[in-house]
Amino acid sequence: MKQLDQDEKKILQLLPKGIAQPKPLKELVKLSGLKEREVRGIIYRLIVLHHVPIGAQYNRPNGYYIITNNKERQQALAPLTSQITMMSKRAQAISNADLESEE
Repeated sequence: MKQLDQDEKKILQLLPKGIAQPKPLKELVKLSGLKEREVRGIIYRLIVLHHVPIGAQYNRPNGYYIITNNKERQQALAPLTSQITMMSKRAQAISNADLESEE
């Protein structure tokens, strides 16, 4: 794992362990003093570059958390895999669209 920068350390320290009380994005923004876009970027880097297992809960209570077990991992993966499937179908439909008959 690469060395974390100050902002990455700050966000990582704010994330709760486990899904019980996820930290909403707005709260992370408020507590860190960073902008929403920056916090999202940091979470992305923590996951992709630093391999921190961060999940997101989309229903209430919503927010981010550090995955601590396989059940939480599955809960975090379910909406991602569903989104991938939907986006793949959309891309395929656009790719296969008959452009000649639309004009």
